[in-house]
Amino acid sequence: MKTKIEIGANTGRDTKILAGDGSIVYAFEPTWELINDYLWPLSYENPNIRVIPFAVDSDCSFKTFNIAGQSDWGCSSLFEFSDDLSTKWPGRDDFKKTHSYIVPTITLYDFCKLYNIEQIDYLHIDAQGNDFNVLKSLGDKLSIVIEGNIEAADKVDLYKGIDNRAEDIRNYLIDNGFEIIEESANDYLSAEINIHFKRK
Repeated sequence: MKTKIEIGANTGRDTKILAGDGSIVYAFEPTWELINDYLWPLSYENPNIRVIPFAVDSDCSFKTFNIAGQSDWGCSSLFEFSDDLSTKWPGRDDFKKTHSYIVPTITLYDFCKLYNIEQIDYLHIDAQGNDFNVLKSLGDKLSIVIEGNIEAADKVDLYKGIDNRAEDIRNYLIDNGFEIIEESANDYLSAEINIHFKRK
């Protein structure tokens, strides 16, 4: 049975796809409203989906999580939004904080160690500005990842005080024994891109 880890499960749309082949999916999502309305019910339907109500970060702690409670709530982040996004990214009005609360954080290294995860067949990271930190939080357990997908900032910095640039993520993956399979834009401005990678 395959093991997959999804960081930023949101409403569970991708979670269902990842679990479709019978894989165990550890679905991380710190947004309480999404957990209650979508992810807990989804896990009741499919016992292979394990909902983890934590944010993944570079340390195990408690941090402020900024909620963008519009659209599908998918822009919520541990970081604050950059200024003047309406000018930099016209047509996107969901990058606005509506409220915040404290959430627990955990590193992927600690999670894998705690639950004796020896192989990650697929790693999906969509952590809204924190993607590179999530990847690096694996430490030397990055070696157990077979393939995956990570979101990265491309032409627009969406969040303050974070380096989540595609070039840095791409180089980090290559330096750690992965090849880049494909890159695809998330939007018409290529503000964010998805980097698909696989171990050589």
